[in-house]
Amino acid sequence: MNGTVFSLATFAGSPGGDFAAIVLGDSAIALNRVYPAYRESARGKAGPLTATGSISAMLEGWDQNFPVLQEIVAFIEDEGLDSDRLKGAVAKTSGLNVMAPVQQPGKIFNAAQNFQEHVDEMIRAGTSAGAGSEFKGEKSTSRPYLFLKAPSVLAGADDDIAIPRGMEKIDWEAEIACAIWKKAKRVTAENALDHVAGFMTTNDVSCRDIGMREDRPALRTDWLGGKSHDNFAPMGPRFVPIAFVGDHMNLFLRLTVNGEVKQDGNTSQFIYTPEEQIEFASNILTIEPGDLFVCGTCGGVGMGTGTFLKVGDVMETEVEGLGKMTNHLVEDQS
Repeated sequence: MNGTVFSLATFAGSPGGDFAAIVLGDSAIALNRVYPAYRESARGKAGPLTATGSISAMLEGWDQNFPVLQEIVAFIEDEGLDSDRLKGAVAKTSGLNVMAPVQQPGKIFNAAQNFQEHVDEMIRAGTSAGAGSEFKGEKSTSRPYLFLKAPSVLAGADDDIAIPRGMEKIDWEAEIACAIWKKAKRVTAENALDHVAGFMTTNDVSCRDIGMREDRPALRTDWLGGKSHDNFAPMGPRFVPIAFVGDHMNLFLRLTVNGEVKQDGNTSQFIYTPEEQIEFASNILTIEPGDLFVCGTCGGVGMGTGTFLKVGDVMETEVEGLGKMTNHLVEDQS
């Protein structure tokens, strides 16, 4: 891939309220500020962006927008970050409040039991999800298992996460997420990546207290209660275009709590690839621009050892090449 490697991010606050930005090193260049100058330049003849205000809006038409973003990056490099033409567009990322890159996704698909180590630890922990004899990680006799997480629980990479009142078993799950740009139904695994715009770091924060309903044992898992509390889907800090990710099936995932490594895995250990998950979901319903696939966690979750998050803990989640999140656990003030 020719051209400079860059990522995208969504920030809150100035300049101009919430904004999408190109990130180069430690600098964020607001798209809505740099775009007019780019269009007036010689490079601006390459074509327009379909949107500048949000990454979500840019996903629809990503095949057109990504080459234009590359041209904007080249324009920025031509001018230099200190150029008068970029005045008011550039800020240091350290002084900005980062949000989840893709705001208001239509659907968030999450993969359950997608690493053998995680399957094994949940069986040892005696969860009803792990106790079933029908799946112990054997791919040839099963299919991907996906559940939906509420889009409204997205959080930024540095946002605090409140421990819900009365809950004591709040757990972590380091994962990668991919964003869909192209609407599709019945896509094949072989063609699935044609529908993916980029990848992000995420954490499928989970409430084990009520993930399994003792009052409804026949219904087993309560995905709403176990997964969709406010801020239980921190994501970011960056959106990395797929062209810059390299081999998405060979990325390390690492999570620490108070500096202690809890999870240390690799996407090469997926039972079902992101492509297979997309194929499975798209045979049930239409996938659309802005939909997210959160692809499953490795071994080392708290449930495996009976160790859970508490107020004051600091949780860091990192995926190779996609960036690190730092989330503080706080008391629920709602």
